[in-house]
Amino acid sequence: MDRMDFSRYTEGMMGKTLSIDTIDRIGNAPALDFVNTVHSHLETQSHDYLRSYGDLLKWARAGDLLSVAEARRLAGTATDHPRRAGRTLRQAVELRGLLHRLFLAVIRDQRPSADDMNSFNRWVADMFGHRRIDRSGAGFDWGWQSGDGALEQPLWPVVLSATELLMAADRRRIKECPAPDGCGWLFLDRSKNGTRRWCTMRACGNISKARRHYRRRSGRPEPT
Repeated sequence: MDRMDFSRYTEGMMGKTLSIDTIDRIGNAPALDFVNTVHSHLETQSHDYLRSYGDLLKWARAGDLLSVAEARRLAGTATDHPRRAGRTLRQAVELRGLLHRLFLAVIRDQRPSADDMNSFNRWVADMFGHRRIDRSGAGFDWGWQSGDGALEQPLWPVVLSATELLMAADRRRIKECPAPDGCGWLFLDRSKNGTRRWCTMRACGNISKARRHYRRRSGRPEPT
């Protein structure tokens, strides 16, 4: 039990199939939840929850990043333009990897690479190019210019969330579910004392307890 297949173990322990419909949202920010659409960042081969453009739409809709009407419109566009949809999915996976590297740099107090910063700033420029002011009740609010058939629309709120996190004073509260017992998922620690350690206690927290128990019974030392 020192290093088991994380996806199989957690799937059995949690009693649910790994799919975009059952994924946990524990990041406390859309950008972190997006990074967490890989079941484990610490496994060389781990379940990817984003297997189709439809999965991306489901994820965005479940997180209220798209309205029902927007999701339906984008689904129709994806059906009519499958190559564009496939390209957008690949871009989404690339963005996920980029954000993962940027947030890990924050967590580890390192400087992100110049290439990553340039790539992120291109995403930021594109995102802000689709921002608009809309009427909202008696006032005004931010919205998205969403009627141009841009299949990248689900990614715009993710980039906005990432921008806000990186600029926030409390970005030091971005944490990683730790190795060797964790999954590498990222989360914003909103606990009062900043002591949250795991993605969830019922997943990696319990796995850590089980492994410690196994090591004690088998006489194996704790990893350092």
